[in-house]
Amino acid sequence: MRKPAFQRTLSTTVEFAGVGLHSGEECRVVLYPAKADEGISFRRTDLASRCGDNVIAAIPEHVACANHGTTLTNASGASVATVEHLMAALALTGVDDVLVDVTGPELPILDGSAAPFVGAIAEAGVQKLDARQRPLVIGEVEHVADGDRSITMEPFAGRLLEIEIDFCDCMIGRQSLTLDLDDPKVVARLARARTFCRLYEVEALKNAGLIRGGALSNGIVVDGDRLLNNEPLRDAYEFALHKALDLIGDLYLLGRPVIGRIKAVKPGHDLNTRAALYLKEMQEAAGQPARATA
Repeated sequence: MRKPAFQRTLSTTVEFAGVGLHSGEECRVVLYPAKADEGISFRRTDLASRCGDNVIAAIPEHVACANHGTTLTNASGASVATVEHLMAALALTGVDDVLVDVTGPELPILDGSAAPFVGAIAEAGVQKLDARQRPLVIGEVEHVADGDRSITMEPFAGRLLEIEIDFCDCMIGRQSLTLDLDDPKVVARLARARTFCRLYEVEALKNAGLIRGGALSNGIVVDGDRLLNNEPLRDAYEFALHKALDLIGDLYLLGRPVIGRIKAVKPGHDLNTRAALYLKEMQEAAGQPARATA
């Protein structure tokens, strides 16, 4: 049996600034400590607020778009995009409750990984709250699929993530990893893994109004068997690690760690967020207490 843990928040505020990957807009982000059971929320400080309608709770029901990133939108139409790397950083550092002020429509991409978020949170420190953490425990096999892409969740006395990707048209190739999310060395590898794309995708993404802030300083670009970045890969499995990082961030919309074995084959934000919503519905049907949904 896992030892019951307490919820945690930040010990002090944390600040970031940078450009959004898709919008190309500058954005400043401030993370504030929060009380127990408040969960994770984003507050658009650049939008006028009436009764808190500029606050967007990080919950699966608020996923409005999962196309090359995860966008959350509340009932009043306020939204925040590309939340997955910060969400992953909060998951990896064990932060349950935090308020995130955002001055624009999209979180900054920074270096394309979660490492800057993880490092700053670790430097600020976290503090224990007077409330028990309520992990989501997988009690039976659950499965979400889209063609040959799938996420399977199974009972397991730990947090194990098995990831498989297949990009055989380029140097990425096929990669598979088994990751123990309770291992600090695994957490460090995950945090440093950068987002990536193939060169032939760049023009189509730009024509779709995306990656306006994209650069070789904030993502990996592959052209066939060539890596276009001057910086080498940070890990031989950096591509699979980043897909795992995205999945961790998207599943943290549940607001709690998932205890079980997760097997992901060719995951993406669309499938990740579907899995998060499915698990949320399953937990509510089973009568497990839910986190904040404001």
